[in-house]
Amino acid sequence: MCIFLVGSGCGGRRSTRLRRRSERGADRSGVRVDRGPRSITSSPGRDVTTSAHSAVTPVGGPPGVPHDRGLRRVRRLTTAFAWIGGVVFAVRLAQAGGVVGGAASVAVALVLGGWLLWPEVDGWGTAFAEAAIVVTGVLVLPDPQPVLGFLFGVTVRRALLDGAGRFPVKAACPVLGYVLGFGASVVLDDRHTPPPGPEVLAPVLMPLLGLLIGTAALRETARAAHLAEAARRYADDAHRTTEAVVRASPVGLALLDGDGRPELFNERVADLLGWASSGTVPCPHGTDITGCPAGCARAGEEPVELRVDRGGGATALTLHPTGVEDDSRPGRVVVAVVDVTARRALEDALRERSERDELTGLFGRRHFLDLVDRALAAGARVALLLIDLDRFKEVNDTAGHQAGDRRLVEAARLLRSTTGPEDVVARLGGDEFAVLTAVPGDGDGGVRPAERVLAALAGPGGRAIRASIGIAVPGRAGTGRTSEDLLRDADVAMYVAKREGGGRARSFERAMGEDVAARQRDQADLRAALTNEELVLHYQPIIDLAEARTTHAEALVRWRHPGRGLLGPDRFIGLAEETGLIVPLGAHVLRSACGQAVRWQRGGHPLGVAVNVSPWQLAGEAFPRQVDELLTTTGLEAGLLTVEVTESVWADEAAMRVLMDVRDLGVRIALDDFGTGYSSLNYLRRYPFDLVKIDKSFTDGLGEDDRTEGVVRCIIDLAAVLGARTVAEGVETPDQARWLRDAGCGYLQGYLFGRPDLPENWHPGLLTDPQRLPST
Repeated sequence: MCIFLVGSGCGGRRSTRLRRRSERGADRSGVRVDRGPRSITSSPGRDVTTSAHSAVTPVGGPPGVPHDRGLRRVRRLTTAFAWIGGVVFAVRLAQAGGVVGGAASVAVALVLGGWLLWPEVDGWGTAFAEAAIVVTGVLVLPDPQPVLGFLFGVTVRRALLDGAGRFPVKAACPVLGYVLGFGASVVLDDRHTPPPGPEVLAPVLMPLLGLLIGTAALRETARAAHLAEAARRYADDAHRTTEAVVRASPVGLALLDGDGRPELFNERVADLLGWASSGTVPCPHGTDITGCPAGCARAGEEPVELRVDRGGGATALTLHPTGVEDDSRPGRVVVAVVDVTARRALEDALRERSERDELTGLFGRRHFLDLVDRALAAGARVALLLIDLDRFKEVNDTAGHQAGDRRLVEAARLLRSTTGPEDVVARLGGDEFAVLTAVPGDGDGGVRPAERVLAALAGPGGRAIRASIGIAVPGRAGTGRTSEDLLRDADVAMYVAKREGGGRARSFERAMGEDVAARQRDQADLRAALTNEELVLHYQPIIDLAEARTTHAEALVRWRHPGRGLLGPDRFIGLAEETGLIVPLGAHVLRSACGQAVRWQRGGHPLGVAVNVSPWQLAGEAFPRQVDELLTTTGLEAGLLTVEVTESVWADEAAMRVLMDVRDLGVRIALDDFGTGYSSLNYLRRYPFDLVKIDKSFTDGLGEDDRTEGVVRCIIDLAAVLGARTVAEGVETPDQARWLRDAGCGYLQGYLFGRPDLPENWHPGLLTDPQRLPST
């Protein structure tokens, strides 16, 4: 009996609970897919293919699995044995007769009924009832076999039903009842007056000992079987989940054996590598990555790059190998294959975009310099041509930036057409282009290619584009031998060509570098002049013809250079504008002029000041605020300040709006050098000016040229119509003053009344006395 019970199997509440927990885990982690016949593919001869339908099968496996069927058979057999033992025990109790036997028989029937109605319930009342029934059976029945049969049944059933914490205590109740009953029977039986010996105890207790050992072994066996079943279910769940993940993965996956043959792979890797049924994973060094002498199969930080040619084009792939740690089957590798064709195409497009100028399609600055360095490293005989379009800013200012862009595109087209296929053409920025061209060994030095470029740009198809070209040949005339050196030297030569009038090419010479160095020294000196207060203002009086006295003065900046004496603005204003120092310089002039006007006012001479403002100062919206703060700080009336601008500011709409904001503060606006730049009646109509200044070039022709006199008279009349007054510059003779007064000019300025000078050097009469004007 004990051997049969130990070797039979198990069932009960614990197995049911474990199975339900496993099935709930499967419900949570299972992946349901419906993809038809697609499956994980195995190599021929290996039965690892799983259909999509199998992926939705419950994790515990389908009914009929041998291991699960064996567990159920063991439980049915043990249940049948418990029932048979219980029925036999009840019948024997009923046959024993008497009230006690009948009552015990009914109690057994009730216990069996409880098993039938509540098969999963095992309460303490049942355990105590079973103990009482066993005690009664031992005392009533003449032999212990029916009692032991019933005891075996309830104990084995409880071993397969109860949990680990309840089984030992509840199972002890009927066993303890058997021992108590046997002890009571010994005490009550007169035949056993002496203590019972081994021959009596052995037949009674040995089956009980066998019951205990066998039941414990059965319990441990059932427990192990449940754990094994749970592990199998979880393994099945993991397998199905992995199967679904691998199938759904956009990454190709292949498990290779030590010889490079695929043991397992998904359809994605077959699509990427072009396998019909199976194949090998190639690498850049051969057709089999596992046999690569370069070690591509070893996992590294960087993936293996691979290009696979197909009928529709090349596919870029990255291979990510990882070794499988398996001592029994060494050399196995898992390879992940990723299609990076789209990413590589995007990277190539971004690289091309970074290397090319977006407007012209030419190479950009960085890539051009890289190509120059490569050519120099290879020892090629080359020349660098730096091309700058002459007066390009005027095109942007007068015709707009779209016209300027069209000019740049046209210039790029002509440069491409006039250079050879081996030449490199680039746009470095703005209106600056560069050409890297091979030069012959005849001492040409890139002059002929530069002349061809100039001719192409100036031809009919080029809309007469003028340009200045600087030429630099490495190692010649002191030229440097790096790309940056060549570009610097070509820039120096181009600057010389532009300074000589433009429309020409110049080759770099060492002396040019010295000129540039001198200009850099001038720039440093000018920067220091702003700090060291070397910039001073000279003032030239402006006479109001209606009042015949000085009403305001124009502030003109001078540079008191420590080594070269007093320098006029023509010597350094251009440099200031090129270097951006014009902004702090202009702020210094404006601040000093306002301070001087306040000092004149405090001295009883309410003279205004006129200050020239560069278009650079009008860039942005900060200038009106700066003027307003300056007026507030100094206490100068806004009407005593005049801001003078040239006609070039008209081309910048934003600057004009800033200028009008300044006028809204009460500051007067004067249009300087009218008629010498981009005069436009439309701008005069749109933007109001308070003063229009007649340039000295017109004043010089008064009394000598009727056409000049007619132009000046038109300017005076036009200003009057627009509500502005005129200021004539460069008045040096009484005849000029008389003519301008008769023509209706409002103000006069020139050497006839005073030269620009420091305020302390002015003649006192300029501030206090009426000015003597020429008589008619």
